[in-house]
Amino acid sequence: MIGRSIGVVADGTDGHLPADLINPLFAFSLNRKLRYLYDGDYFRFKDKNGEADYPSATPDMSEDVSLVKIYDQKEKHGYTNEDAIQEDVALQPKVELRDGYYRAVFDGTNSLSIAQSQHIGDEFYILITAISDYPRPALGVWGEDQSITVEPSTEAVGKFTVNRNRGAMQAGVSNNTYGCFYGIDPNQNGQQVMSVNEFGHNVEATELSSLDNIAIGKSGLRYYIGEVLEVIMHLGDLKKKWGDLLTNKTQEIYKDYQ
Repeated sequence: MIGRSIGVVADGTDGHLPADLINPLFAFSLNRKLRYLYDGDYFRFKDKNGEADYPSATPDMSEDVSLVKIYDQKEKHGYTNEDAIQEDVALQPKVELRDGYYRAVFDGTNSLSIAQSQHIGDEFYILITAISDYPRPALGVWGEDQSITVEPSTEAVGKFTVNRNRGAMQAGVSNNTYGCFYGIDPNQNGQQVMSVNEFGHNVEATELSSLDNIAIGKSGLRYYIGEVLEVIMHLGDLKKKWGDLLTNKTQEIYKDYQ
């Protein structure tokens, strides 16, 4: 039995599942399908009975449950599916079930790696549902001297960063779902902008050409303390207005998440 199959019917009837409108670079969720035709599992876990996949099997929450991987739900021509994975058992985040939501819980020592960094360019849209008390990288993309981070926070102003450019993620806004855009906005005279939940500003264009790593739960040597439900990243083929539409839909689905 699926713990909570949120959004599948209501979202699908409108044709706005996040991985359907435009095919993303990756699409991860612990609680729902992100593509209408997706019929696979959401994540792989390890409980006291061994490893299994959800929702084909349900975790036994009577003891600690580890998160082995989150399955990439996207279907994008020319791109391989790369799951968010942690092979080192000691570094795997935990899975918790509260208020009907499965949550990936990070304690500042664990992370999940994603092998897709070579595809990221100078325009992208990140949609994330996550909670942390203070700004830390729920999602990190980095190289030797370049980085992208998404850092939610309930006790301070969260941060969306692209190298030296920064955008504010206001605490407690929009049910802890954030849509982070970086790229050219036709509504700003074709200028480079960065925005969070439709609010943003013009920024200096910066090169993103040496990104070598992507992870949920860390950026470089900085680790995340908090939880993540869902992460989707689109490239420049998803324009800002359509990304904002997906953000609004996702905020409605997770309106009770806290």
